[in-house]
Amino acid sequence: MATSETPEPAAAATSANAPPGALEGPIAADPSQGEGEEFDDADSALGEGDNASSTASLTESILEYRTLNGRTFHSSRLGSDNYWGPNDERQNEAMDMNHHFMTLCLGGRLFMSPLKPDIQKVLDIGTGTGLWAIDFADEFPNCEVIGTDLSPIQPSWCPPNVKFEIDDAQQPWTFAPNSFDFIHQRYIVGGIADWTALFKQEYAALKPGGWIESFEPEADYRSDDGTLKPDSALYVWRDLFAEGGKKLGVSFTLITDNTIPKALEEAGFINITVKDIKVPISGWAADPKLKEIGQWFQYTLEQDLEGYVMFMWTKVLGRSLEEMHVFLAGIRKDMRNKGVHAYLPQRLVYAQKPETA
Repeated sequence: MATSETPEPAAAATSANAPPGALEGPIAADPSQGEGEEFDDADSALGEGDNASSTASLTESILEYRTLNGRTFHSSRLGSDNYWGPNDERQNEAMDMNHHFMTLCLGGRLFMSPLKPDIQKVLDIGTGTGLWAIDFADEFPNCEVIGTDLSPIQPSWCPPNVKFEIDDAQQPWTFAPNSFDFIHQRYIVGGIADWTALFKQEYAALKPGGWIESFEPEADYRSDDGTLKPDSALYVWRDLFAEGGKKLGVSFTLITDNTIPKALEEAGFINITVKDIKVPISGWAADPKLKEIGQWFQYTLEQDLEGYVMFMWTKVLGRSLEEMHVFLAGIRKDMRNKGVHAYLPQRLVYAQKPETA
């Protein structure tokens, strides 16, 4: 059975090891932030890095990216026609920022699972630009770390105990059974059609007693004090992904539906622990740690707002680019308004494969 540190999905953990955004009740707003005023524009220079990808022995077909309105997406040769996120330089820079933001959400940690220091082999699914895998490999230099993704967008520089592979996690796995001590994945929402099927493959690949960890957002901006108005563009964002997800056969309401804990239990995992986190969409929170998290979340979103919504807006729902840009202007307006105390729910879940499996 799943265990949660709070009885309600909207609440969150309060233990000493709880993430900074894991709070009971509303997040206190910074009273110095005046209603209607705007935050400073997000600095798009933050988080820049060498995203020049290179993975040896790739076939040319993998590099045949799809193009939509000048943006590139994963190769259709990997069965990834429906994945909504781009894989070009602008989005990669946003992913680098997102890595820092998510590390802040966990209080500077890369994971919350109770791992042993002598772990030997780790898998990072949907590794993106590979920064989590690289940082984990630095922290555990005697551990082999494998990062998989649909595109070869990872840097060539990395610790010697890291390697990156092109793989679609929804296809049948070729990893040896009982071979990993830890399997990690985050922010692949909208990329998995059947979470139970995925977790069953992860269960088989984990060693008995091994751990799995998932960190996913809900595409549903909320506020506890009514400052997020019904006509906000942030609600259009929620409806966009809800409608688009149904057409694609994927879910963007993983928290509301309790998808991850249920799927983990169905796959056979035990000791399922849930930590719910509220992430401010900008620097409106009074708590210094939450303020920093909110600022970095804003940096991440504003780095590539267009990339986050273009596929869903134009390809899936058939709406015009002109309408999209008007919508994104509304998103920026609400995000920069100091009087809008909106947050995005996030959920971290970790679970264990039984020792006797």
